[in-house]
Amino acid sequence: MSENKYDLINLVELQLLEKNIIRKVNEISLLKKSGKLQKLEAEFGEISAIHESMSRDYLDLEHEKKKLEDSISLNNEKIKKHEAKLFSGTITSSKELVNFQEEIKQSKLNNDGLEIKEIELMIKIDEYRPKLKQAEIKKQAYSKDIESLKMEIGIKVKDIEGRLAVLRERRKAAISKIPKEVCARYDEVKAKKGGIGVAVLKNRVCDVCRMEISSGEAERIQDPEVIHKCPECKRMLIISNESIENLKAEIDEM
Repeated sequence: MSENKYDLINLVELQLLEKNIIRKVNEISLLKKSGKLQKLEAEFGEISAIHESMSRDYLDLEHEKKKLEDSISLNNEKIKKHEAKLFSGTITSSKELVNFQEEIKQSKLNNDGLEIKEIELMIKIDEYRPKLKQAEIKKQAYSKDIESLKMEIGIKVKDIEGRLAVLRERRKAAISKIPKEVCARYDEVKAKKGGIGVAVLKNRVCDVCRMEISSGEAERIQDPEVIHKCPECKRMLIISNESIENLKAEIDEM
């Protein structure tokens, strides 16, 4: 194999490596922007908001129940004090006696009303508690699914990043084997042609623009050791050979 032909193979290798590097970078970007993850996180946000609202409502119910319990407790203390006074033998007037009896009666009536409210509230809390628990379980399930998916994505990203590191090192090696003027020409064409500077001609078809060259052009483009120009897309054109085909298969697997 001549030195020139060796340079041509490395030029194709450079193009293939760069295409694969771009593909892997895009794969990582797509993984990190996972539509499934975004959907899960959005749904998690919704259920979290619902759970938070339900938690606040539940705490309000518990707080209201506590206030009722405190009021009932205070009334009971008041009743005990009045009853103790009533039976202490220290009341000297019938008016005072009636007043104490009336206050005890009123306190008991108040407690009856408060206890009814307390029972109603306890029923409401008992009915609300399983709903809150269900929302919490759903929130935890979403959280678990999100963490699991993030871990899965992280493993895939790490694997691709490892492959990227290998590809980039090999790219450096390929560049070091190509003459600077050829690299400069390659970069120039690549910049003008959407990031693809080299095409391979196989069976008279350019593997980039997919155009079949005429038989007359095919007669002119025959030397496998020369960089030609595709008559259609104007990219640097290299004649396919077994080494290039093997190289394509190898780099595609990286």
